Amino acid sequence: MQDLAMVTNIPEIKSAVLGDLEGTFLDAFNETDGESIVAVMGYLAVALQAAGTTLGLGALRRVALASARHASLMLVDGNSFISAVVDPVSALGAVEKTFDAARPAGG
Repeated sequence: MQDLAMVTNIPEIKSAVLGDLEGTFLDAFNETDGESIVAVMGYLAVALQAAGTTLGLGALRRVALASARHASLMLVDGNSFISAVVDPVSALGAVEKTFDAARPAGG
């Protein structure tokens, strides 16, 4: 996961950040406070990966969160991640399928 190119062409992605699991900001798309988001999401990605291991799921690669008004999608790939805001919330499943289709088999 080198850049945000895979998300910039999906109209339902309103903003996104790229960071690493140590909380280092790498890039942003349509986001003014990317550094803060990467710090929080980096911590969350590490915690969720630990939970996945504890539950016997292995390292988690994708986390989708949704409320009645907001949706967020995080994709973890090695030591980096993309966190994206999805709008409308009803598009979350379609965006996940788009990511699946864009990802190489086994990747």
